[in-house]
Amino acid sequence: MLPDGSCKPANMDGIYRDPIDATRNWDPRVADEMKLDMPRRTSGNPQHPVVAVDRKQVHFDELPWVNPETNRTLVPIRFVSDALGAKVTWVEDRPDEVLIERPGLRIFFRIGDSKADVNGKTVYMDQTSILVNNRTLVPLRFIAEAFGCKVDWVGADGPDDPRAHPWDGGKYQIWIWAPWMFWGNYSLGDRAEAGNWNLH
Repeated sequence: MLPDGSCKPANMDGIYRDPIDATRNWDPRVADEMKLDMPRRTSGNPQHPVVAVDRKQVHFDELPWVNPETNRTLVPIRFVSDALGAKVTWVEDRPDEVLIERPGLRIFFRIGDSKADVNGKTVYMDQTSILVNNRTLVPLRFIAEAFGCKVDWVGADGPDDPRAHPWDGGKYQIWIWAPWMFWGNYSLGDRAEAGNWNLH
């Protein structure tokens, strides 16, 4: 395979054969989506995992951070607006109050408080939001699951879903599967059971 992702012709006993394009007969939309995927072998580290939403790697201005006291991953709140299509608002005269909105979902909380209001119901987070380098960091799993997303954690020994073993991919990854997105009805375990990794 060449650096641009294309394949070179194969030399088989002096006979050159054109590379096989496995996506040639696929729906072009599927083939285009797959070209944007985060490779499965991409790795983070124990303090700063890599994050993918709907198979696309998310790039942060402040790295995701695993709090060693709670073992929870915190990410910049802008992750929510950019990757999950939500609007984030800070209350003008109360900068510690945050409102996240998406059709059918409203999350309100105060930075440093473990209590949040999700669609009018009080929900407690097992990790409070914090302020780091002028960025609001929120607990990733709480936010993702409030959005109805599936969350897969891949640690040093592979995914937390036993169906996804054996695992030959990277380490310290978080895969978010949003139900309204292109691949949202899957998780790593679902893909393994279907024999459909497609994560180059």
